Amino acid sequence: MKKTLLLIMVGMFLFGSCSEPELKDVPALAENQKPAITIPDALKSKNRASTGRMEEDLAATLNSTLFAKSNFKISEVHVCMLNSANASTTVTTVDKQFESTLPSRWVTNDDRRNWNGDDDLNDLDWLSFTPFSVANGTFNATPIYQAMYNKWETGGTCKTLNIDQTPYASSMGNPSLILGIGGPPAEQPLADVSVIGFLPADIFNAIFGSPNVLGVAFSFVFINPETGEPIKTTRGKEDKAFTEVWFNDGFTWSMGAAPGKIDLESVILHEFGHTLNLGHFGILQAFTTNGTTRYVYQPVNTMNALYIGERRNFLGPNDKGNYCEAWGSWPWN
Repeated sequence: MKKTLLLIMVGMFLFGSCSEPELKDVPALAENQKPAITIPDALKSKNRASTGRMEEDLAATLNSTLFAKSNFKISEVHVCMLNSANASTTVTTVDKQFESTLPSRWVTNDDRRNWNGDDDLNDLDWLSFTPFSVANGTFNATPIYQAMYNKWETGGTCKTLNIDQTPYASSMGNPSLILGIGGPPAEQPLADVSVIGFLPADIFNAIFGSPNVLGVAFSFVFINPETGEPIKTTRGKEDKAFTEVWFNDGFTWSMGAAPGKIDLESVILHEFGHTLNLGHFGILQAFTTNGTTRYVYQPVNTMNALYIGERRNFLGPNDKGNYCEAWGSWPWN
């Protein structure tokens, strides 16, 4: 099959449900049992020329190397940054982002994205890559993935989209189009969203040159193979094809926010928001009183850009409204 995809956006969450998921015990693979992961040398941060923002450098490198001879390239890199501001002496705006929805959207009845072969072109299918689905060798993340997608699907007023899990089998091979895992990168996706799982910290450190990346979502869109330009939908947005999600297993993960630990549900719910076309939304301010600084988001949403140690395993008013903006009229023509 000819590739007609364009990698358009990378959504990264950096350190800075109606019910709790059932965490079934599953045997974690020993490190020597997990498939080996390879990274293209040019993708490593130490080999990239730094000419400006990290996002722009990463996009330029991927476009000129991994995707140089293919029919997809990066159009935009979307990053959530670590809250690393110094203590302030007044009220300081640390971060401000108000992107309700991303520049691309899923399109109904598009038989090009029948990746799992179920012939249902009006749903969104996601897959959990089981070799890396256990966080810290302890938490089986697959039921958490399901619970967080359930929150997006049913937690607001717009219940128009079915989000379904595609079971993974080892015979399906590597689901990543970017990383070599037990072999070369995949030729085509296995589902609309492939959750690659909890990867070693050195993968993130090598690619992003930072120890603070909690997770990342890469979004691909279809392009016109004749022009190399993204195909535009009837609403003027780019035609989304596939999304790939990674999490950083180098952090200490937990069920709930705690000092020195990262809440699994908050980060997973946030990254899944990116797979559903939502951008970052909110303003972060630092309030300092008598030398003590506290950070406050306004308004509070799961799609706030930075992780500040507070649990965000719920949908805020803007999360729900922006989800309706993206999905309220689904399925559209």
